[in-house]
Amino acid sequence: MICPIQTKESAEILVDYCAGTLDPGRAAEFEKHSEECADCRRLIEAQREVWERLGGWKPGAVSPDFDSRLYARIAQEEAAPRWSQWRRFLQPAAPYSIWKPVLPLAAACAVLAIGFLIRMPNSRDGAKQVSAENVDIEQVEKTLEDLDMLTPLTVPPARPM
Repeated sequence: MICPIQTKESAEILVDYCAGTLDPGRAAEFEKHSEECADCRRLIEAQREVWERLGGWKPGAVSPDFDSRLYARIAQEEAAPRWSQWRRFLQPAAPYSIWKPVLPLAAACAVLAIGFLIRMPNSRDGAKQVSAENVDIEQVEKTLEDLDMLTPLTVPPARPM
């Protein structure tokens, strides 16, 4: 058997084996492998410890008036005027300590965005716009020929002053 730690199905095989839901043939093969593999034995022991602790966990008792307090709170929120419900959006979902690193980052991003908006050139403020025109090749050729014709072949010597 290939060690399940080295394959992607290791968690599935391990959990199924510890839960007792692994088919008997694979379970026997995994037991034989775990006798030889110390890493798998450690994983089995750790997984069994997790299962034992979860089995021994007793949830706390719910107070007898929990339902009535819950429904009273829901009714109180529904009865509140709509204009006062904006405060829910201002209350962070997580404690403030988690949001502390995010606030300076958000402020820096806002400053950069405002800076880019201020420095962006506006096309109406005299910025040149490049536009593509249809160019007639024959017209360009004719213009170049006319320029050649107008250009003197020799330059007359300069007169002394």
